[in-house]
Amino acid sequence: MDLTDGSKWLEAQYSVLGSMLISPEVVPKVMFETSVSDYYGPCLTVYKAIRKLFEEKTAIDPVAVGSALGGGYNDFLISLMEVTPTAANIDLYISLCKDQARVSAVRDLAQQITDADTSDKIRPLLEQASGLMVEKANLKITTMLDGLRDFSPRHTQKAEYLSWPIQELNDRIFVGQGDFIILGGYPSAGKSAWAMQCAWLWASRCKVGFFSLETSSEKLFDRLMASVSGIPMDTLKRNVLSHEDWEKFGAASTEISSRNLEIIPAAGMTPADVRAVTMMRGYQVIIIDYLQLLQAPGENRVAQVTAISIALHTMAQYMGVAVVALSQLSRPPKQAGQKRSDPPGMSSLRESGQIEQDADLVLLLSLEDEEEPEGSRVMTAAKNKEGTRFRTLLDFDGKHQTFSKAKKSGETLDKYVADGKRARRKNAQAAQNPDQLAMLPPDTPVPF
Repeated sequence: MDLTDGSKWLEAQYSVLGSMLISPEVVPKVMFETSVSDYYGPCLTVYKAIRKLFEEKTAIDPVAVGSALGGGYNDFLISLMEVTPTAANIDLYISLCKDQARVSAVRDLAQQITDADTSDKIRPLLEQASGLMVEKANLKITTMLDGLRDFSPRHTQKAEYLSWPIQELNDRIFVGQGDFIILGGYPSAGKSAWAMQCAWLWASRCKVGFFSLETSSEKLFDRLMASVSGIPMDTLKRNVLSHEDWEKFGAASTEISSRNLEIIPAAGMTPADVRAVTMMRGYQVIIIDYLQLLQAPGENRVAQVTAISIALHTMAQYMGVAVVALSQLSRPPKQAGQKRSDPPGMSSLRESGQIEQDADLVLLLSLEDEEEPEGSRVMTAAKNKEGTRFRTLLDFDGKHQTFSKAKKSGETLDKYVADGKRARRKNAQAAQNPDQLAMLPPDTPVPF
């Protein structure tokens, strides 16, 4: 244990323990907010004795603590009370104690990193150090009186949420800092393009980190350039920019350089690595493309993806960062003669139901018609904790990697939904009656 400049830590421990001895009413608070890792030496021994008495529901005072310690700590207990004039500053004492314990632990890990001789030994040590720097959120209990006092100030100021590239989504989706958002889709549905379009918008107000686990930074930047400048993707792919294209590049350069957006090559990263980079760079919103490619321990894929989902959800809550994770979806079996499949649902989230449980918002993106890869997309809000679930159509411009509100009316989409439901009901009835022919595809194909 590195006790360099340990006097600050020692003083903080004395103050916390002394406060409990002179004012037993603070014991529950100390028991909740500190642990054995926040103490060392004789202070750790006293802390363990008080915790044991607390768990046994025994009254805590200097005599009871001294008796639990066997009588050899009486002089030490007296000195603890003498150096602690009041327990009124217990919050400060606890904060100092935890902070100095964290500093000592990081120093200890730093020494182990110095002594390590391989990167495989260093990686888990770095993850531990990163985890130590994310402090557990303080317990905040709100009484009904607190709620009444807070209500008016909260609702007389403008609400701040992440905005969306499609204006109509802003009236239905209310997410912000600390939320965990899932964007699911089949391959080539446009998840990355939609995520990049959102990142571009959010970066006008927030610092955004885009963690790419399968696409290079250069390719992602080209997609962004196509979207912002209007230079077609095929032109960028073939490196045949015209004079007019270079003028578009120049016109877009100033705006692009002003956006607070960073792309991070993240192949092989763990959730702890993502957390460390997020802390280091000070991101307010992070996008992970995509969740299943992060590395995590576990005996099988379900366990691994479950661990990843929990880690990202926890990071969002504790760090107050909006976490947007892209997720691959599992395709349902295709029915014979069927050209269009139903839009994906929550059950399509691949490999773990934990994703569904952890997410505050789940948006699922799919092709309206599987036979038309450049056609409209269906966006389904399969889970929306702060709003209602909905389904909408988006047009996708592949040349410029941008989504927009579909030209089809909402009535058309509603008709497709209704027709699809009727078709499924009739097919279900036919399945129950073998003598009845299954419903044939209608003259006008429907996506649902």
